[in-house]
Amino acid sequence: MNKLTQNFGKRMLRKRAKALIRDKSVQNFETANSAVIVFDVQMSESFNAIKEFGKYLESKKIKTSVIGFSSEKEPPEKLLLWPNVDIITKKDINWHGKPKNDAAIEFFNKVPDILFVLCTETLLPIEYLVQLSKAKFKVGFFTEEENDYDLMINPVDNKEDAGYFIEQIKIYINMLNPSNQK
Repeated sequence: MNKLTQNFGKRMLRKRAKALIRDKSVQNFETANSAVIVFDVQMSESFNAIKEFGKYLESKKIKTSVIGFSSEKEPPEKLLLWPNVDIITKKDINWHGKPKNDAAIEFFNKVPDILFVLCTETLLPIEYLVQLSKAKFKVGFFTEEENDYDLMINPVDNKEDAGYFIEQIKIYINMLNPSNQK
């Protein structure tokens, strides 16, 4: 994606994000009923950690779905066998970076209790997913860039280690909102 289309895409995203109405509320693993995990497929060393995190959420009775973005035209084969995982590829985004396939449309219509963003890089298609999500509570890596995360976690030395980041998520989310149980 060239710089001109990227800038146009960011401008379109800001405009759409401003118009989004989102019911924000702090959620933890006891109050949440649904969650979505968004990740960058290029972080292939993180697949097992993400899969285990999905199982962890399911064990907490949180209905979980996973959506990944691949900057390639086809998703990696090992992701095709994962249950409840949707992959958005390069061919599934429009000319200014917005995901447009069925998985993206379904994602934009969901209102999960928690959105977990497991991406260390800022990629425009993932930014569309994150900023246009109606999730009640959004969790992601710390960044100084403009975002609408409700909780940012800075894993400092282990920024590239999704497993460590997920462990930090578990610690901090378990500390939140203890008086508002299911």
